[in-house]
Amino acid sequence: MVVTERISSLKVIVGILVGVIFSAMISVMFISGSVNLQQFYDVGNVYDVSSIEYEKEGKNWCYNFSTKRIEIDAAKGSHVFLINSSQKEWKYLFLELKGLRTPVEAQAAFFDSSSKFIYNLHCDLQEGRNVLPLQEGAIAGFALTVKGPSSFYISRMQFREQPQIFEWRSALAVFGIVFVCWLPLMFALFLFQRGGRRNFPNRGGWLESLQEAYRCLLCNAHEVFGMFSSQKAFVIRRALFFISLLLVYLMFVMGWRWQILAQRRLVFLLGMCLLLIAFVSWEQKMRAVNWKNPLMSAWLVMWVLCIISEFVVGKTIQHVGIFMLGCMGPLYLSWGSMKYPDRFLKDFLVALRWSYWVSCVFCILFRPATEGVRYMGIYQNPNSFAGFLVTVNIAFLIWLDENLNRVNLKFGALCKNVLALASICGFLLLTESITSVVVYAAQWMVFIWKQFPNEKTQNYQRNLRVFAVTFFVAIAVTWIPGKICLDYVPRLLDTTISFEGDVYITQRNPLSLISNAAQEPDTGVAKRILEKVRTGDWDSLFSSRTDVWESYLRQMNLFGHSGYLESLNGKRAHAHNALLQMMSYYGVFVAVPYLVLLYYSVKYGILAIFNGGRSGVSLFFLMAAVNYIIQGLVEDMATPFFYISWLTFFIALGGLANQPEIRSIRR
Repeated sequence: MVVTERISSLKVIVGILVGVIFSAMISVMFISGSVNLQQFYDVGNVYDVSSIEYEKEGKNWCYNFSTKRIEIDAAKGSHVFLINSSQKEWKYLFLELKGLRTPVEAQAAFFDSSSKFIYNLHCDLQEGRNVLPLQEGAIAGFALTVKGPSSFYISRMQFREQPQIFEWRSALAVFGIVFVCWLPLMFALFLFQRGGRRNFPNRGGWLESLQEAYRCLLCNAHEVFGMFSSQKAFVIRRALFFISLLLVYLMFVMGWRWQILAQRRLVFLLGMCLLLIAFVSWEQKMRAVNWKNPLMSAWLVMWVLCIISEFVVGKTIQHVGIFMLGCMGPLYLSWGSMKYPDRFLKDFLVALRWSYWVSCVFCILFRPATEGVRYMGIYQNPNSFAGFLVTVNIAFLIWLDENLNRVNLKFGALCKNVLALASICGFLLLTESITSVVVYAAQWMVFIWKQFPNEKTQNYQRNLRVFAVTFFVAIAVTWIPGKICLDYVPRLLDTTISFEGDVYITQRNPLSLISNAAQEPDTGVAKRILEKVRTGDWDSLFSSRTDVWESYLRQMNLFGHSGYLESLNGKRAHAHNALLQMMSYYGVFVAVPYLVLLYYSVKYGILAIFNGGRSGVSLFFLMAAVNYIIQGLVEDMATPFFYISWLTFFIALGGLANQPEIRSIRR
């Protein structure tokens, strides 16, 4: 009875999530007066002038960085705003001002792409929303002239196709009515499903058929790959994992600039590597993936929804759902069939450590630190490199957790591991990525939390003291000579390499929000955090990500879009939020299984630490989930095949596929 109640409660939660999304869809379509499944919030195209444009100097037009206000001390102040969007024909200009004590006279002079003057608009700007109707014709920008000394704050500047004739305050009432109507319908569906289960108790055979297909594939492949001994198998597995990580890295750094065919070939090679790992790892045990496990149910439903979206809307990155079901499904089943599944995970962690050492060699020989630019390492922007660092940091922390209790701890191996932990910290501070620093701190908190249940043997205390001393020595060894190497070695050897899209190449023409953030002065992580907190506004705290989130929310639809949306400075940019990106790619309802997946990955990760023999590798599951979720709040962790953090998270789910949810409840 307890098990039935728990499963029913999960269904209720899923039903509520579906109801929330459905009610939100109906609400925005109702108040905007348009029933449009291609774009729920149908107000035509909208272009947000980036807040970065406000900070540029104009004639007698000064921007106060401390108060975020425009200050005009002369009789006139003017500023030129450019439209970077490909669309040039607009009908309205929205100006939302705050802190303007008295109305001021203003003039907007519009010009075309050749900087030729078109027409003027005269208006009186006042506190709140100002709407300027535009004349017909394509415009590339305008010069705003404000007469008289004044001071104000621009909270929003938009070009729109349609006016906003409604207020968002009415949305809450509409949402409440629709959601209340949804609840009885939801419980009626549950009763209908229960009746169907009683009448057709043997349904659900398609899952068994899918699993049988996996098993047949693995058994046939085992006839070829079964000739490898266990010693050769782990070497092959490590090499294939390392190649997989290398392919993911290449797809991020070079994939967008390659042809679509080349990208698909890289994805095909990645899939083949994962399938080969599954073939090598298969041990012919007749174990089955527990599809009734909520984690695996959510995983399966999410990729089925992705497949449906891919068939309805053509994607830039195609067949992601088919890839995950076709490659990761056999991998999960093969992993679960192993007599010692920890060996599978240890081989992946070894490949992660290899990838870090290779990146260190590349950084020292080819990527110098550039003054005034946050360090970018093996990527084109600092946040991506920081995300890579905190992902590989998991592998070294797990090695440390496994070995702290050992009787004979190899000092050489300890020094190598501690050197990696110290250098990762140093690289991370050079990137000045606040998000990754938060992830890094969370990983150490999870690591320390895991230590409390362990028996503090004499060996543990001795090894811990040796680690502490070695760590402080490693800091001195890596940070001082290491920083010198990054500054001088690539330039002395004349081996400096720059990627297309590097920040210090594109400083005068920023390509993305990341580039703008990376050009901030080298102030240090602590000072950056203090400056963001002191401002007290969300836009500064999230580095203008709020503009991107609003743009993505406006364009949500039922089946998703082909790729990134135009959201910042007229450029296509990812959503800087994994949930919004998934909903944008594959439709709004994919949020339901995705949220369930994230929740159970954390829950089962915690259970994995404190259940069983508390092995060191059990720490991997929670750390991988924490790493993916925290980064996904403000970074792009949802774009398939482009992030090592993405691959690490979905590999971690394979170790949780058979988590004993029912057995843990019975206990």
